[in-house]
Amino acid sequence: MALIEVKHLKYRYPGARDLALKDISFTVEKGEFLGIVGANGAGKSSLSQALLGLIPQFYKGAYGGFVLVEGMDTAHVPTSKICRKAGLVFQNPFNQLSGAKDTVYDEVGFGLQNFGVEPEEIRRRVQSVLESLGIWEFRDRNPFDLSGGQLQRVAIASVLAMNPDILILDEPTSQLDPEGAEEVFRTVDELTKSGITILMIEQKIEKLAGYCDRVLLMHEGRLIDADTPRKLFSRPDLTEYGVKPPVVTEFAAQAGIHFPDGSCPVTVDELCTLLKTAPYRNRIPEFKERLREMSEPAGADIADPHEETLRAEHIGFSYVKGTEIVRDLSLTLDHRPTAIIGQNGAGKTTLVRILKGLLRPESGTITYRGESLAGKTVAELAGRIGYVFQNPDDQIFKYSVKEEVMFGPRNIGMSRAEAEKCAMEALTTVGLERFATVNPYDLELSQRKLVAIASVLAMNPDVLILDEPTIAQDARGRDKLREIMEAETRKGRLVLAILHDMDFVAESFQRVIVMAHGEILADGSPEVIFRQQDILQKAALAAPHRLELMEALETV
Repeated sequence: MALIEVKHLKYRYPGARDLALKDISFTVEKGEFLGIVGANGAGKSSLSQALLGLIPQFYKGAYGGFVLVEGMDTAHVPTSKICRKAGLVFQNPFNQLSGAKDTVYDEVGFGLQNFGVEPEEIRRRVQSVLESLGIWEFRDRNPFDLSGGQLQRVAIASVLAMNPDILILDEPTSQLDPEGAEEVFRTVDELTKSGITILMIEQKIEKLAGYCDRVLLMHEGRLIDADTPRKLFSRPDLTEYGVKPPVVTEFAAQAGIHFPDGSCPVTVDELCTLLKTAPYRNRIPEFKERLREMSEPAGADIADPHEETLRAEHIGFSYVKGTEIVRDLSLTLDHRPTAIIGQNGAGKTTLVRILKGLLRPESGTITYRGESLAGKTVAELAGRIGYVFQNPDDQIFKYSVKEEVMFGPRNIGMSRAEAEKCAMEALTTVGLERFATVNPYDLELSQRKLVAIASVLAMNPDVLILDEPTIAQDARGRDKLREIMEAETRKGRLVLAILHDMDFVAESFQRVIVMAHGEILADGSPEVIFRQQDILQKAALAAPHRLELMEALETV
């Protein structure tokens, strides 16, 4: 019998008209690593919650069919019993943590205490998972004092410590730097080899392609396909379902490179192996040229790209005395769209909060168009420097989307009519105008992120700061973000973003700043930055997949 059996699963949320899950059936074998992909709204998170029994036991509504986990009917067996066998890592780490513990160590051990695990065993498990995820050094810190990416690792550790037979992960790497994401995939791969069954919802398609045994493709609540990564990601209609294939697969399909069964390679190693065979080995120069043409950077034209906007000189800042987060940092920002990249905890968010005026530097000065910002309040800067938080739930508090987006314009002195006009224009820009009367918390995380962006756009700031804008965004969402940023750049605004998506950085920004340990390691164009392997290694980063592919082709 299969470890997990899903038969004719149907579900509709209370008050909803449409089914979130539409007659889904599949099985999962013990020790299998199953990826789940699809556009936002495909039903992926709903499926993960049904596997654990949260649907229908916690989230009520219309439910049909059944889900069996090790023979247990998740609709009827208490979730406390199911949780001894299966663990779920939520998409948003803030929803994962109990809030009852003051240290990372105690938070990760909290579930084990509830299960009555012996203290010595708790200590052994907690230390093991914290070390494997690279956060042992934070064991005595309050979880909510950590960066978003560090907090995500704590959430993952809290579930891994339970030693579940089945591990369900809902976009676990969305807030992690490239090295952290790779650590999670390596850890999960090792767990699979030890016999643990993994189901992972993920937007990082390249990672799934390299690690998964099978991939499920979902769309609008339906299961479209279930197959090996190579066959599924080679589907010619994949983008119609809101999923972008791996860079390797996209390139191979356009270049006509495929295996005898018609499928395309999904990893660099597969492609390089295939290129060494007839009839491809004599066409490698042609393929290299084609890839170079595909990799030409694009971007919006800027009237005066080097006009100074913000300047920081000798900035220093500490949250805890004696522990510097930003060290003697100097930086001049102009109109070029700029990405700040670096490992979780590098000081990126702290820096942009200082630029916004949310934090006061302990030393140094900030000027905006030559004017000192010393003594300026956040309210005074709101109309000039807009900031979208990493977690949109830290920013949203109104009961309708329109009222939320209107709040900023009203706060800087616009009339209600003018604020409403700006709000609707901003909602149209982000593609959410039809949700104007909806409560923001009835939207998905990706949509709430866009609401937060709209609320800042509505104030027409000169500077737009985006903290991890691609979190929870699918391929279409990332395309929409790129479109928004290019439009704002053409208007003469500075777009400054913190990002962990190196592919998005390479495709969307003209300038890249690399940070590590509160300092700037490098500053230049994507073409220059991503070829400096020593810098990337120091900052725990990885080159964009397209550049990795180009470098691999040079060795074939």
